[in-house]
Amino acid sequence: GMDSEKLADALFTMREQVKLHSLLVVRHGEAVVDAYFYPYDGNSPHDMSSVTKSVMTTLIGIAVDKGQLKLAQPVLSFFPDATLANRSADMDKITVRHLAMMASGLQSMGFAQDEGTLTQMENSDNWVQFALDRPVVIEPGAQFVYDSPGIHLLSAILQKATGMTALEFARQNLFEPLGIGEVIWPADPQGVTQGFTNIVLHPRDAAKIGYLFLNQGRWDGKQIVSQKWVEEATRRQIDADDDKGYGYGWWIAPEENGEYYAEGRGGEYIRMLPAYDVI
Repeated sequence: GMDSEKLADALFTMREQVKLHSLLVVRHGEAVVDAYFYPYDGNSPHDMSSVTKSVMTTLIGIAVDKGQLKLAQPVLSFFPDATLANRSADMDKITVRHLAMMASGLQSMGFAQDEGTLTQMENSDNWVQFALDRPVVIEPGAQFVYDSPGIHLLSAILQKATGMTALEFARQNLFEPLGIGEVIWPADPQGVTQGFTNIVLHPRDAAKIGYLFLNQGRWDGKQIVSQKWVEEATRRQIDADDDKGYGYGWWIAPEENGEYYAEGRGGEYIRMLPAYDVI
Protein backbone atom coordinates (compact mmCIF):
# COMPACT_ATOMS: atom_id res chain seq x y z
CA GLY A 1 0.00 0.00 0.00
CA MET A 2 2.95 2.35 -0.45
CA ASP A 3 4.32 3.93 -3.64
CA SER A 4 7.81 2.58 -4.34
CA GLU A 5 8.63 5.40 -6.75
CA LYS A 6 7.85 8.06 -4.16
CA LEU A 7 9.85 6.20 -1.53
CA ALA A 8 12.82 6.01 -3.90
CA ASP A 9 12.54 9.72 -4.70
CA ALA A 10 12.46 10.47 -0.98
CA LEU A 11 15.65 8.47 -0.43
CA PHE A 12 17.48 10.34 -3.20
CA THR A 13 16.36 13.65 -1.71
CA MET A 14 17.46 12.59 1.77
CA ARG A 15 20.85 11.49 0.49
CA GLU A 16 21.43 14.92 -1.02
CA GLN A 17 19.85 17.18 1.61
CA VAL A 18 19.64 15.41 4.98
CA LYS A 19 22.43 14.01 7.14
CA LEU A 20 20.81 10.66 7.82
CA HIS A 21 22.49 7.49 9.05
CA SER A 22 19.57 5.20 8.36
CA LEU A 23 15.88 5.06 7.54
CA LEU A 24 13.65 2.09 8.19
CA VAL A 25 9.95 2.19 7.35
CA VAL A 26 7.62 -0.65 8.35
CA ARG A 27 4.01 -0.92 7.19
CA HIS A 28 1.60 -3.75 7.98
CA GLY A 29 4.53 -5.57 9.56
CA GLU A 30 6.69 -5.45 6.42
CA ALA A 31 9.88 -3.46 5.95
CA VAL A 32 9.28 -1.28 2.88
CA VAL A 33 12.43 0.83 3.27
CA ASP A 34 15.67 -0.30 4.92
CA ALA A 35 18.36 2.17 3.87
CA TYR A 36 21.76 3.19 5.24
CA PHE A 37 23.83 6.27 4.50
CA TYR A 38 27.61 6.68 4.66
CA PRO A 39 29.42 6.46 7.02
CA TYR A 40 26.89 4.21 8.79
CA ASP A 41 26.39 0.85 7.09
CA GLY A 42 23.92 -0.81 9.48
CA ASN A 43 26.30 -3.65 10.37
CA SER A 44 26.85 -2.41 13.90
CA PRO A 45 24.31 -1.19 16.47
CA HIS A 46 23.70 2.56 16.71
CA ASP A 47 23.56 4.78 19.76
CA MET A 48 19.89 5.65 20.37
CA SER A 49 20.48 8.38 22.99
CA SER A 50 17.24 9.24 24.83
CA VAL A 51 15.20 6.68 22.93
CA THR A 52 16.55 4.73 25.90
CA LYS A 53 13.96 6.43 28.11
CA SER A 54 11.12 4.77 26.21
CA VAL A 55 12.80 1.39 26.63
CA MET A 56 13.30 2.06 30.33
CA THR A 57 9.66 2.88 30.98
CA THR A 58 8.64 -0.21 28.98
CA LEU A 59 10.64 -2.32 31.43
CA ILE A 60 8.83 -0.58 34.28
CA GLY A 61 5.57 -1.54 32.57
CA ILE A 62 6.61 -5.18 32.33
CA ALA A 63 7.55 -5.18 36.03
CA VAL A 64 4.16 -3.61 36.85
CA ASP A 65 2.47 -6.37 34.83
CA LYS A 66 4.40 -8.96 36.82
CA GLY A 67 3.37 -7.40 40.13
CA GLN A 68 6.96 -6.58 41.05
CA LEU A 69 6.23 -2.88 41.60
CA LYS A 70 3.37 -0.39 41.32
CA LEU A 71 3.14 3.00 39.69
CA ALA A 72 1.61 4.44 42.84
CA GLN A 73 4.52 3.32 45.04
CA PRO A 74 6.49 6.17 46.63
CA VAL A 75 9.98 6.46 45.20
CA LEU A 76 11.53 6.58 48.66
CA SER A 77 9.99 3.21 49.55
CA PHE A 78 12.69 1.66 47.36
CA PHE A 79 15.47 3.48 49.23
CA PRO A 80 14.54 3.05 52.91
CA ASP A 81 18.10 3.50 54.16
CA ALA A 82 18.99 6.51 52.01
CA THR A 83 20.15 9.71 53.68
CA LEU A 84 18.91 12.64 51.61
CA ALA A 85 20.33 16.13 51.43
CA ASN A 86 16.91 17.74 50.96
CA ARG A 87 14.36 15.48 52.63
CA SER A 88 10.88 17.02 52.77
CA ALA A 89 7.23 16.07 52.99
CA ASP A 90 6.91 16.70 49.24
CA MET A 91 9.69 14.19 48.60
CA ASP A 92 7.50 11.51 50.18
CA LYS A 93 4.77 12.28 47.61
CA ILE A 94 6.85 11.40 44.56
CA THR A 95 5.76 8.11 43.00
CA VAL A 96 7.09 5.85 40.28
CA ARG A 97 4.36 7.26 38.03
CA HIS A 98 5.65 10.79 38.56
CA LEU A 99 9.11 9.74 37.39
CA ALA A 100 7.75 7.90 34.36
CA MET A 101 5.78 10.98 33.22
CA MET A 102 8.63 13.40 34.09
CA ALA A 103 6.64 15.29 36.67
CA SER A 104 8.47 14.47 39.90
CA GLY A 105 8.98 18.10 40.86
CA LEU A 106 12.65 17.46 41.63
CA GLN A 107 14.97 20.32 40.76
CA SER A 108 16.10 20.09 37.14
CA MET A 109 17.21 22.54 34.49
CA GLY A 110 14.56 21.20 32.11
CA PHE A 111 14.60 20.25 28.45
CA ALA A 112 16.80 23.00 27.04
CA GLN A 113 19.30 22.70 29.87
CA ASP A 114 18.95 19.04 30.80
CA GLU A 115 22.61 18.60 29.87
CA GLY A 116 23.48 20.83 32.83
CA THR A 117 21.67 18.67 35.35
CA LEU A 118 22.98 15.57 33.62
CA THR A 119 26.57 16.79 33.76
CA GLN A 120 26.23 17.46 37.47
CA MET A 121 24.95 13.93 38.00
CA GLU A 122 27.67 12.34 35.88
CA ASN A 123 30.33 14.31 37.73
CA SER A 124 29.04 13.09 41.09
CA ASP A 125 30.37 10.04 42.91
CA ASN A 126 26.97 8.37 43.02
CA TRP A 127 24.41 9.14 40.32
CA VAL A 128 21.40 7.70 42.13
CA GLN A 129 22.30 9.58 45.29
CA PHE A 130 22.62 12.79 43.28
CA ALA A 131 19.19 12.26 41.74
CA LEU A 132 17.64 11.66 45.17
CA ASP A 133 19.46 14.55 46.87
CA ARG A 134 17.79 17.21 44.75
CA PRO A 135 15.12 19.35 46.43
CA VAL A 136 11.48 19.25 45.36
CA VAL A 137 10.73 22.64 43.77
CA ILE A 138 7.34 21.88 42.14
CA GLU A 139 4.37 19.93 43.50
CA PRO A 140 4.84 16.32 42.31
CA GLY A 141 2.58 15.59 39.36
CA ALA A 142 1.84 19.24 38.62
CA GLN A 143 4.24 20.08 35.80
CA PHE A 144 6.29 18.35 33.13
CA VAL A 145 10.03 19.04 33.38
CA TYR A 146 12.42 17.05 31.18
CA ASP A 147 14.63 15.23 33.65
CA SER A 148 17.16 12.54 32.74
CA PRO A 149 18.24 11.87 36.37
CA GLY A 150 14.61 11.08 37.21
CA ILE A 151 14.51 8.39 34.52
CA HIS A 152 17.79 7.03 35.84
CA LEU A 153 16.04 6.59 39.19
CA LEU A 154 13.60 4.26 37.42
CA SER A 155 16.52 2.00 36.55
CA ALA A 156 17.61 1.92 40.19
CA ILE A 157 14.01 1.26 41.27
CA LEU A 158 13.68 -1.62 38.80
CA GLN A 159 16.91 -3.10 40.12
CA LYS A 160 15.68 -2.79 43.72
CA ALA A 161 12.31 -4.35 42.84
CA THR A 162 13.54 -7.25 40.72
CA GLY A 163 17.09 -7.93 41.89
CA MET A 164 18.25 -7.54 38.27
CA THR A 165 19.84 -4.63 36.49
CA ALA A 166 17.68 -3.03 33.81
CA LEU A 167 19.89 -4.63 31.16
CA GLU A 168 19.51 -8.10 32.71
CA PHE A 169 15.77 -7.62 33.12
CA ALA A 170 15.49 -6.37 29.53
CA ARG A 171 17.40 -9.29 28.10
CA GLN A 172 15.09 -11.77 29.82
CA ASN A 173 11.76 -10.00 29.41
CA LEU A 174 12.04 -7.82 26.30
CA PHE A 175 15.11 -8.33 24.13
CA GLU A 176 15.21 -12.13 23.97
CA PRO A 177 11.46 -12.49 23.35
CA LEU A 178 11.77 -10.00 20.46
CA GLY A 179 14.87 -11.68 19.04
CA ILE A 180 17.09 -8.72 19.91
CA GLY A 181 20.60 -10.02 20.47
CA GLU A 182 23.31 -7.39 20.06
CA VAL A 183 22.72 -4.65 22.63
CA ILE A 184 25.10 -2.29 24.41
CA TRP A 185 23.73 -0.52 27.47
CA PRO A 186 26.31 0.87 29.92
CA ALA A 187 25.94 1.31 33.66
CA ASP A 188 26.75 4.08 36.14
CA PRO A 189 29.70 3.83 38.59
CA GLN A 190 27.55 1.77 40.99
CA GLY A 191 26.49 -0.69 38.30
CA VAL A 192 23.00 0.73 37.73
CA THR A 193 22.09 0.58 34.03
CA GLN A 194 21.87 4.08 32.54
CA GLY A 195 18.09 4.30 32.29
CA PHE A 196 18.10 7.66 30.56
CA THR A 197 20.45 7.21 27.59
CA ASN A 198 23.16 5.32 25.70
CA ILE A 199 21.35 2.16 24.68
CA VAL A 200 22.89 0.96 21.42
CA LEU A 201 20.64 -1.01 19.05
CA HIS A 202 20.43 -2.04 15.43
CA PRO A 203 17.75 0.03 13.66
CA ARG A 204 15.80 -3.16 12.89
CA ASP A 205 15.77 -4.01 16.59
CA ALA A 206 14.61 -0.50 17.48
CA ALA A 207 11.79 -1.04 14.99
CA LYS A 208 10.81 -4.23 16.80
CA ILE A 209 10.10 -2.18 19.91
CA GLY A 210 7.92 0.11 17.81
CA TYR A 211 6.16 -2.91 16.30
CA LEU A 212 5.52 -4.28 19.77
CA PHE A 213 3.73 -1.08 20.77
CA LEU A 214 1.86 -0.75 17.48
CA ASN A 215 0.52 -4.26 18.16
CA GLN A 216 -0.64 -3.50 21.68
CA GLY A 217 2.25 -5.26 23.39
CA ARG A 218 2.01 -8.57 21.50
CA TRP A 219 4.86 -10.25 19.66
CA ASP A 220 4.59 -13.53 17.81
CA GLY A 221 1.36 -14.38 19.63
CA LYS A 222 2.74 -13.62 23.09
CA GLN A 223 1.87 -10.64 25.31
CA ILE A 224 5.25 -9.12 26.19
CA VAL A 225 3.86 -6.01 27.88
CA SER A 226 0.18 -5.57 28.66
CA GLN A 227 -2.21 -3.77 26.34
CA LYS A 228 -3.20 -1.63 29.31
CA TRP A 229 0.38 -0.44 29.73
CA VAL A 230 0.78 0.33 26.02
CA GLU A 231 -2.43 2.36 26.04
CA GLU A 232 -1.47 4.33 29.15
CA ALA A 233 2.18 4.82 28.17
CA THR A 234 1.21 6.25 24.78
CA ARG A 235 -1.62 8.43 26.08
CA ARG A 236 -1.03 12.07 27.03
CA GLN A 237 -0.49 11.90 30.78
CA ILE A 238 0.71 15.49 31.03
CA ASP A 239 1.21 18.50 28.75
CA ALA A 240 4.84 18.88 27.72
CA ASP A 241 6.80 21.26 25.49
CA ASP A 242 5.56 22.89 22.24
CA ASP A 243 2.00 21.54 22.53
CA LYS A 244 3.33 18.00 22.70
CA GLY A 245 2.17 15.64 25.40
CA TYR A 246 4.10 13.05 27.36
CA GLY A 247 2.97 9.61 28.37
CA TYR A 248 5.20 7.18 30.23
CA GLY A 249 8.50 7.66 28.39
CA TRP A 250 6.83 8.42 25.04
CA TRP A 251 6.20 11.77 23.36
CA ILE A 252 2.66 12.34 22.14
CA ALA A 253 2.37 14.38 18.93
CA PRO A 254 0.06 17.41 19.07
CA GLU A 255 -1.77 16.26 15.93
CA GLU A 256 -4.95 14.27 16.42
CA ASN A 257 -3.79 11.23 14.46
CA GLY A 258 -2.55 9.19 17.41
CA GLU A 259 1.15 9.57 16.57
CA TYR A 260 3.63 8.95 19.37
CA TYR A 261 7.38 8.53 19.40
CA ALA A 262 10.66 8.03 21.22
CA GLU A 263 13.30 10.65 20.52
CA GLY A 264 17.05 10.97 21.04
CA ARG A 265 19.04 14.19 21.10
CA GLY A 266 21.02 13.21 18.00
CA GLY A 267 17.92 12.80 15.84
CA GLU A 268 17.21 9.16 16.71
CA TYR A 269 13.53 8.25 16.52
CA ILE A 270 11.07 5.44 16.79
CA ARG A 271 7.85 6.97 15.44
CA MET A 272 4.50 5.19 15.36
CA LEU A 273 1.64 6.30 13.15
CA PRO A 274 -1.19 3.95 14.20
CA ALA A 275 -3.66 5.47 11.72
CA TYR A 276 -1.45 4.22 8.88
CA ASP A 277 -0.05 1.11 10.62
CA VAL A 278 3.40 2.58 10.03
CA ILE A 279 6.65 2.62 12.03
